[in-house]
Amino acid sequence: MSRTNLNADDTRRQPAEERFRLVVESSPAAMVIVDNHGEIVMVNRQTENWFRYDREELIAQAVECLIPSRFHDRHVNDRDKFLKAPQARPMGAGHELFGRRKDGTEFPVDISLHPMQTSEGMLVMAYIVDLTDRKRAESEIRKRHTLERLALLGQLAGSVAHEIRNPLGVIRNAAYYLNMVKESLDGEAQESVEEILEEVDRANRIVSDLLDYTRDPPQQTATFDVVNFVHKLVQERRPIDDELVLVQSQIKSFDVTADADQITRILENLIVNGVQASVDPITIQIVISSSGSQVMIDVQDEGEGVDDSQRLRIFEPLFTTKTKGIGLGLVISKRYAEQNRGTLELVDHTGVGAVFRLTLPSHELVGGEVVMEP
Repeated sequence: MSRTNLNADDTRRQPAEERFRLVVESSPAAMVIVDNHGEIVMVNRQTENWFRYDREELIAQAVECLIPSRFHDRHVNDRDKFLKAPQARPMGAGHELFGRRKDGTEFPVDISLHPMQTSEGMLVMAYIVDLTDRKRAESEIRKRHTLERLALLGQLAGSVAHEIRNPLGVIRNAAYYLNMVKESLDGEAQESVEEILEEVDRANRIVSDLLDYTRDPPQQTATFDVVNFVHKLVQERRPIDDELVLVQSQIKSFDVTADADQITRILENLIVNGVQASVDPITIQIVISSSGSQVMIDVQDEGEGVDDSQRLRIFEPLFTTKTKGIGLGLVISKRYAEQNRGTLELVDHTGVGAVFRLTLPSHELVGGEVVMEP
């Protein structure tokens, strides 16, 4: 071939290469071209934008720098297999793929591979699409569907709970009458009456949890001494099994403005949970203290405690580690605490069992005016 023909070939090749570079550079997706050794030979502007590298930093680097380190070994093996039988195809079909930015953060991607035979050997172009917005939209759709299902289930649960409460009341009244005349019953019958009353109480707590979870009743707030309130609640409550609930107060009094019924539900839920988590002999400790303008009520049981895997889910709806209950008590209690401008949390401690802390603000911070005698 003459020098003239060679020059003509070069002249035709240059515009073609320039057009190719323009296509790659203007692509809305990230495009990375690597050689058969896995080294980057070309990237476009979108690659710089998404991966936050300057292109000079990427040229001649192993393409694995754009991939999370946990996938490096697998990617090298997959790359070698691809080069043995190159063909255009999606990468990682059936798997979630992630890109790794310069700062180490990751984002979901979709990648398709396109082999190119050139005078310099085999090159592979990776066409990369950022799926962050798509994944976010899919997550929002799933979340919306979940909320819709929960709302429907909530309506159904509320209706069922309301219908169950009436026959439970009839059963309880009948059992209460039998309990009044239990002296005329034999020992086995007396035990049966006690069992009926306990199970009716448990069913009522479940019904109350369902109703409280599915509705948002108006608050009836009043100002009262929470120390006396806790002492009176413990004295008047009907014990479960052979429990012993001890109250220790480091302060004489502390006025709060809150919904007394909701505070009762919180403490009752915590005591019942503690009793169910403990083994004989059952002892529940309630410790009342204050710090500045807040009062802390700690309810501690002597059970096995809450392990790390359960801590993150302990306040999730329907999550429970117990054989009894449906996992709504703590959810409702936390919501009631927040409605009364307080908090409910699981706190670390050095002893056995678990400690749940109810924190409420002082009367002065809330500014209540109605005074209630506990």
